Amino acid sequence: MDTNVVIVGAGPAGLAVGACLRRAGVDFIMLEKADQVAPAWRRHYRRLHLHTVKSFSSLPFVPFPSDHPRYVPREKVVAYLDAYA
Repeated sequence: MDTNVVIVGAGPAGLAVGACLRRAGVDFIMLEKADQVAPAWRRHYRRLHLHTVKSFSSLPFVPFPSDHPRYVPREKVVAYLDAYA
């Protein structure tokens, strides 16, 4: 089967697009220059938290876990993105 869709970057936006395409049955390839998803999130300062509440920040089809705080810290965002991928 031919792949007609290329997603450039495996950050939150790329992962979200991939999830939506997968659910729609569209084949795609995702390209990421780093060896892990969400490389920008991994480089941010340790005390960073989401500036929006988790209910507005989750990716399609997978909400943040209920035991996460309202404003999710960076390390939990990275773990969420790893699990999402």
